[in-house]
Amino acid sequence: MQYGVLCLLPPAAMLIFALKTKKSFEALIFGTLIAYLIMYKAAFIGPWCDLLLSEISNADNQYILLLCGLFGGFIFLLREAKGTLGFSNLLSRFCKNERITMMMSVFLGIIIFVDDYLNIMTVGTCMKDVCDKRKVPRQALAYMFYPMAALLVVILFACKLMPKLGKMKDAYTDLEKKEQTPEHPKMHNAPSVDIAMAGMSVDYPPENTNAGNILDFLIPIGILIGVTVATQDMMQAIILALASCMILYLPRKKMTFTRYVELFFAGFADILPVLAILLASFMIKTACGEMGLSEYVINLCVPYMNAKTLAAIIFVVIAVLTFVTSSFWGIEAVAVSIVVPLASALDANVLLALGAVVSGGVFGSHACFYSDATVLSSATCEIDNMSHAVSQFPYVLISAALAIAGFLICGIFAL
Repeated sequence: MQYGVLCLLPPAAMLIFALKTKKSFEALIFGTLIAYLIMYKAAFIGPWCDLLLSEISNADNQYILLLCGLFGGFIFLLREAKGTLGFSNLLSRFCKNERITMMMSVFLGIIIFVDDYLNIMTVGTCMKDVCDKRKVPRQALAYMFYPMAALLVVILFACKLMPKLGKMKDAYTDLEKKEQTPEHPKMHNAPSVDIAMAGMSVDYPPENTNAGNILDFLIPIGILIGVTVATQDMMQAIILALASCMILYLPRKKMTFTRYVELFFAGFADILPVLAILLASFMIKTACGEMGLSEYVINLCVPYMNAKTLAAIIFVVIAVLTFVTSSFWGIEAVAVSIVVPLASALDANVLLALGAVVSGGVFGSHACFYSDATVLSSATCEIDNMSHAVSQFPYVLISAALAIAGFLICGIFAL
């Protein structure tokens, strides 16, 4: 069934709700309810529950949710063993000021860009304590996780050649007033999660002030990176990294086995708000797909395209769709089947058009406040995901403007 302009209503309502309330999970659920109310009217509750169960039982979604939860436990173990402190002390010898610290974050983001999740989780774990010491806001660190997404702007920002804009400027101002020193690894301004288990009392690992052993950080992180590169499977990598923590810490009495288990569950529980947002984002992605949002918007723009403007318009359309739905591969799959024959019919550069599809998808994934990249970046930096999304948005728009200009130049001059 074709819903026409009505398919624009759920994402519009969701974005307005998010901007008004600064709440991500609630906004996403609200968007799915609006979508299913349009599609099924008064009988929407049953299909909506089926959607929830379908997304929870989806193997790919389960992989992402479990991976994030395991990494939460992994971070708590590293902190308790003072591994992150040891690595932070080492980096602090080289990162003498804010600029060097930011460039180091960009550099690590580039060399560890073998997997987007690995990039986010590893760089965040490595750099956030150093950034705290050098008074770099966590919002700035979260923005620099994806240097390959907007390489030029990120480097200019890290070199302090790009002015502080919008909420990013506010973050620097707040940091000047009060140094950011979280007492325990919980997301600032995010909902807290407590767990209660029979016979188990969990305390969050404190910020250690004694010198840590860098090997307690490098060995587990090295296993995480090495296994990911070798097997292309982060699930195996994180499980082996957790096992390495047990082998490395327990015999040296860094912690008891009971404490190891307690910390793992505490870390897993601490990431639950992130998992809820990710699950809701999967639901809105599917709901928008069922309503045919991508096909409607792309077909709506086709009459206005020509050989010179094709790539630029494709970039804008895909960027908006990916931003609204957080669906990277789904939007691209639909778009390619339309863009390739359209580019051939207009005698436009097909490769340039495909580049616009990919670039638009990267923009949406980078800018969307509930995409997996944004949610994981904010969780790793222990900040609210809306704070991260809003603070980076001016810089994302600058990157988008440069991309549009580039696609227009290439289209006009047939490059």
